[in-house]
Amino acid sequence: MSDNRGIAWVDGKITSMEEAKIPFLDRGYFFGDGVYEAVKVVEGKLFALEEHLERFERSMKEIRITPPKTKAEFTDIIMECLEKAGIPDAMVYLQVTRGIGPRMHAFLPQGEPMVTLFVAPMASLEESVRVAGVSCITVPDERWAHPHIKTLNLLPNVLAKQAAAEQGAFEAIFVLGTEPGGGLVTEASSSNIAAVIKGKVVTPPLNGRILPGVSRAIMLETARAARIEVEEREITLEEMRGAEEVILTSTGVEVLGVCELDGVTVGQGVSGPLTRRLYEVFMAGSVQRLT
Repeated sequence: MSDNRGIAWVDGKITSMEEAKIPFLDRGYFFGDGVYEAVKVVEGKLFALEEHLERFERSMKEIRITPPKTKAEFTDIIMECLEKAGIPDAMVYLQVTRGIGPRMHAFLPQGEPMVTLFVAPMASLEESVRVAGVSCITVPDERWAHPHIKTLNLLPNVLAKQAAAEQGAFEAIFVLGTEPGGGLVTEASSSNIAAVIKGKVVTPPLNGRILPGVSRAIMLETARAARIEVEEREITLEEMRGAEEVILTSTGVEVLGVCELDGVTVGQGVSGPLTRRLYEVFMAGSVQRLT
């Protein structure tokens, strides 16, 4: 069942994206009561699948969903769907909710987790965008207290991304609080963040305020292997405004430079030299994580 628009897997049944149906009483629909992962596919191979599945399982356990399948079983489903989809450059989206039942806030007494998945085309960024860099805005970080869990509760991220779109920007960067130094930078609406400060790559730590990004971890690992100095610590908005370079990292963008922040030019107004170097070592290291 090859369909270049993508295919879906809903609780064991493979269909086209248009035919896929989720039960109305699914708790993901009512409460956002579930977690998800998105894995990039490059030339038919999955990027960092093991790391994504580990985080997926951890997220389930964090919100007290017993994983309905092992990582090996999830891998088999993903591989089956990827083969049937026949899309070389794609995204695999995997989701588990607490299950189906009456609309009640407490857990369902006999609920069974609901598993869904889809494979859809995912284009890479154009090289011209990567060279030029992208613009970002900052917004207050008003999300819930556990953004380190990859849940379906993404409304603050949606509103932040829309605010960026309305200002002609690519991404919105969350800032927590206002003092001192203008508040603390956490992450972006769909990316992790880093900055080059006095020649060093600095990124916020894994302290529960940010999602432990798979691409973030690989960027730091490959940077250290390449003897690029990195530091995980808090970054104030004031520091980021004065940084030589600002960097986004995620499954979709890999490692991407920021050329403008809140209407002010960052560095030389294009993707900076250390950002480009980080991208090179990231992509070289990524080859080893293709399954």
